Amino acid sequence: MEVAYSKELTARGLQSPTEPPADVNELQNLKEVIRAWRELNKEVSELNAQLREKRKRQKALEEVILRIMKKNTIGALDLTGSGGRIVYRRKTSKGTLNIKSLTDLLGQHLKSEAAAGEALKYILENRGATVKESILYEKE
Repeated sequence: MEVAYSKELTARGLQSPTEPPADVNELQNLKEVIRAWRELNKEVSELNAQLREKRKRQKALEEVILRIMKKNTIGALDLTGSGGRIVYRRKTSKGTLNIKSLTDLLGQHLKSEAAAGEALKYILENRGATVKESILYEKE
């Protein structure tokens, strides 16, 4: 992917961000790089909007199919056109771990609110953190 990105920049006469800066040349190319970035940003936003709409429609259709399968106790539907099948599956997942639930669970386990608070404080202070750098275009 990095190679395709570099080729695209090279095709437009721009430098790749991994190349060493060329001071004057870099500043001259900045306007074109920003323009290309904004165009791509706009295209990605439009595609994401289309994707959101398609996912909403897909979810609505899945709910209809699921409701019909549950109502008629159908475990699987064989699809003759594609040779595939739709299988009804039920899965139980664990709840989320947030500060409130961690405090409650630690309090029950340690049988002390103070000990639970100290354990939670230690966990929160010693969690790993990652730094992510990015840019954002704000419309005026």
